[in-house]
Amino acid sequence: MTCIPPARAQFNLTLRFTLKAFLFLCLWLFPAICVQAQATRLVIIKLDGVPYDTVNQYVQQRDPRTGKSQLPWIDYIFYQRGTRLENFYVRGLSLSGPSWSLLDTGQHLQIKGNVEFDRYTLHAYDYLNLIPFFVNGAAGKQADMPGVEVLDSLGVPLLMDAYAHDEQYNGFGIYERGPRYLTFSNALQNRFKKGPKELFDEWTMGLETRNMVNDELVRELLTKLKNPQIHYLSILMQDFDHTAHHTADPGSQLQILKDLDAMIGQVWTTIQSTPETGSTALVVVSDHGMNSDANVYSQGFNLVKLLNSSAGGGHHVGTKRRLLLDYSIRGLNPFYDFVTTTSRDSYYLKGLNEDYPTAMLDFDGNERASVHLRDSDLNTLHILLQQLQRKDLPEKLRRPLMDAFFATLERRRNEWQDICTELTEEIEALRRAITKQTAVWEQQPKKLTEEEKLKGRDDEIKRIYAQLNHWKSQEREYSAYEDCILNLLKLQRESFEPPKLRITDLIPARAMGDQNSVYQLQNYVVGVSPEGLTLNDAGVLDMERSFKHINYFSLLQGMTVRNNVQAQISNRPIDFVAKTIPTERIKTFFPDLDPEVQTVWVYGGDDKQALVFARDDDNGNISLRYQPIRNLQQNREGKFSFEAIEWEPGLPLRIIEDANLGLPAEGRPQWLSQWHSDLEWLRALHRTHYSNGIVGLFEALGIHSISRPQPASSTDESLLRRFVQRQRKMIEADLLVVANNHWNFDVRGFNPGGNHGSFFRISTHSTWLLAGGPATGIPHGLAIEEPYDSLSFMPTMLAITGKLRDDNSLAPDLMQRGFGHFPGPVVKEVVVHK
Repeated sequence: MTCIPPARAQFNLTLRFTLKAFLFLCLWLFPAICVQAQATRLVIIKLDGVPYDTVNQYVQQRDPRTGKSQLPWIDYIFYQRGTRLENFYVRGLSLSGPSWSLLDTGQHLQIKGNVEFDRYTLHAYDYLNLIPFFVNGAAGKQADMPGVEVLDSLGVPLLMDAYAHDEQYNGFGIYERGPRYLTFSNALQNRFKKGPKELFDEWTMGLETRNMVNDELVRELLTKLKNPQIHYLSILMQDFDHTAHHTADPGSQLQILKDLDAMIGQVWTTIQSTPETGSTALVVVSDHGMNSDANVYSQGFNLVKLLNSSAGGGHHVGTKRRLLLDYSIRGLNPFYDFVTTTSRDSYYLKGLNEDYPTAMLDFDGNERASVHLRDSDLNTLHILLQQLQRKDLPEKLRRPLMDAFFATLERRRNEWQDICTELTEEIEALRRAITKQTAVWEQQPKKLTEEEKLKGRDDEIKRIYAQLNHWKSQEREYSAYEDCILNLLKLQRESFEPPKLRITDLIPARAMGDQNSVYQLQNYVVGVSPEGLTLNDAGVLDMERSFKHINYFSLLQGMTVRNNVQAQISNRPIDFVAKTIPTERIKTFFPDLDPEVQTVWVYGGDDKQALVFARDDDNGNISLRYQPIRNLQQNREGKFSFEAIEWEPGLPLRIIEDANLGLPAEGRPQWLSQWHSDLEWLRALHRTHYSNGIVGLFEALGIHSISRPQPASSTDESLLRRFVQRQRKMIEADLLVVANNHWNFDVRGFNPGGNHGSFFRISTHSTWLLAGGPATGIPHGLAIEEPYDSLSFMPTMLAITGKLRDDNSLAPDLMQRGFGHFPGPVVKEVVVHK
């Protein structure tokens, strides 16, 4: 037997213990080491309206000249060396403004359209118009695009806000901070850096400027990639969206994709030449798909003309976009924020089109439109005042008309008084904030150093002024609306003298008032009936016979055309109409509904309707239920009646009959009738014709709370936050109108090539591709089949960069920047491999 010296035995024992401890430590630390693998640089190429199916089709297709993919760079970078999500969808409407907000914030929708109107003031939020942004920025009046300003007022940060000002580069976009004037200047210089003869020859043939700005943006991006201090870079390319709207020609669309593919190749090649290549993540994402078919011309339906007509109510219709833009000189003015289309068939407002538009329409979204109608009770009061001011009014009608006027006013008095009481508190807080902001503005330096400008100090000063300017406008406009309503509430029967009153002092001009109830929209007052003012047997004004009423649900959904020559397209332009309704009004039918449940009513005809219920579960996640119904009605007192029915084909969203529904045929009605999480609905529905429409309807129409890291520090701050929430409520439309397949409402110039804005899968199926160096941990050659939606993009980007942990907890610096909990899941297939 060999004898081991004690000292050596002790050494061996110590070595074994050390090795075991080291191995244990390695095993214990291995997951943490893996998680530490992260991207230190994030490069995002945003492609407006690029559908995944189209990209995938051309990646798989071989170019007959080269034998390679038609999109060789996308094939090489993302299909061979990266990850692609095969089932990535817009959450909500497939519309640029809302869709990019979901991607850039990771939070539920606060912005519901490309254009939004404030019902109290008719202020138009135009989220896509860059020109006023650049002009105001040059004048020192604005630092951010309107969408960014709205999100800032709500306390919702953007992905770019995770980085310091001097660590980021952002090309033009809907959610842009800081106008990029050098881009335009450099674009012009680079475009005309040619010899005199070459320029003259090009001028005689027509100067090509379409890609001038895009080319400059790419040049800037490539230059910034060489700067190691820049950690976040993004660029938005809109060529495909614009082309696909105008033509469904596959060759034209493929050429745009080839150009984008080449640009992506340039970016990838430049990344490989930088020292940061191993830790750089390159991401390509689109905001929505495109409903484009080479065999179909998209058909247009003019909702403005319908609302102008006597059958549609004879409304003077307000829009942000000019109708038939190609033929309109006025429409070329980018600063004209409200266009009124006058109705020749107005029932009682002829000649008052500028002061009293009674409908507003946002058709900017092609396959959907938002309709605002003036509060029907304001219409009634307006008509009655006009009649009472008539010198030839028969004496027998005077008292009944006064009774009807005050009966209408009394029915709304408490509601309007409560609103005015709250508005008074908010406006007073606003005035105090204006005083403080004025002092802050006056203290700002007039000159800045170059270092301060590099840090974004000049934009911070512009934001101070912009906030002050916005508050002043809001105080003025909301005060004017409140004054009118208060004047109306002050009227007393005993001192009422209509001839001495000015209607503009009582009925707010250029205002819609509060949203209409279902009853009001089913019995909407548009004027005096053809029978004239009529008394019943008791000598009381007969409200039904005296006024002309319109049911807008049946009117819109029942629209048909007679000149449709395309067999693939229905003669019904409108698929369905949707509106939120108060859950407490239907609780008697569903006793198990909690007060917090939100309800969306979807109308596809009297016998084809549904209620979509949404609630937060115990973990804060959204659950939804779909209840088929028919014949929903609401009476004047607010009571609802309807008939709950069984699942059947033809219901809104056409779910149960869809061959791509991800449920066994047996037991479908039972599953579909139960509460399920939004993720469970997504998994079941995403391949159907309407994709994730149930979740999308609630996302587009529901009210979504915001989780702020910091509570309000004072009473005034609480009031200002309440005021901001009121403004968001005031942009909510009366009706969401969704087009049938291959129909669109873009009356600026109906898009023949293709459209988006609906819940159709072809419109919601988006592109998301990722690739990166070894340190990013992004898998190679991975195709993810699990469905995800827009809410997963932001947290996944932050997880890839190590700013968000696997349990959805934020890095400390993000919490200091105002970031909060993200409702969407991280794409585990990308992050788990680190």
